[in-house]
Amino acid sequence: MKFSMEKNQKFLVEWALYKAEEYLGSAKDNLEKSRFFPCAEDVFKAVETLLEALLYYYGVKRIEYPGSTKKFKGRLALQFLVRDILLLRGRIDRNIYDRYLALATELHFASYRPSKTFEKSELEEHLKFAEDLFFKVKSIVKV
Repeated sequence: MKFSMEKNQKFLVEWALYKAEEYLGSAKDNLEKSRFFPCAEDVFKAVETLLEALLYYYGVKRIEYPGSTKKFKGRLALQFLVRDILLLRGRIDRNIYDRYLALATELHFASYRPSKTFEKSELEEHLKFAEDLFFKVKSIVKV
């Protein structure tokens, strides 16, 4: 049974890396075509999926987090797991965590403000961060 579980974890890590690479490609394409909001979404999804890959690598089987009455699932659970499993255990540094939360916050607030625009230079910086994180995660998980 253990072999099967390890194989499943490896599949989840590989799947997450594959999806992150897709998001990075889409972000670059959107940036080149001056579609800044979709670019920002893709950059965030890439970062989020890379952190998810690390969680799977470190043994998380599902993206869920225990709550007092029910389990949290989805993005909120992911944020808690990233904090508890990756940040507090020293598997990522504070800068990566802070950048991840800043991207999430910026995108979240932008969805409530139709006048919000993203600057190309800002997105280029975010994309560089996501690409650097991609290579860092890939080197950690050795896929």
